Amino acid sequence: MNKQKLAELLNALGNEHSITIMGILADGERYVSELAKEVGISRPLLYLHLKKLENAGLVESEIRHFEEPPYTKKFYRAKDFELTLSLSRIREIIS
Repeated sequence: MNKQKLAELLNALGNEHSITIMGILADGERYVSELAKEVGISRPLLYLHLKKLENAGLVESEIRHFEEPPYTKKFYRAKDFELTLSLSRIREIIS
């Protein structure tokens, strides 16, 4: 991991909503409208958090098509990860 990747990861997780989203997705995938209701935020705001989480490699998405409305739903799921940080590890990353 390099400095840029660590900053991106911490930035993606650096918000209450993002942590709530990760907690919900840890229980299983959700589609956007469902996830917005569970988190209690608007879909546009949810998309901002999901974009950061996806860019950091913490979630992944999939578009699925259905025969009944809504015909298209975007589903998100959390990717498994482990984050362990110590001062010595941060020193290694910035060296």
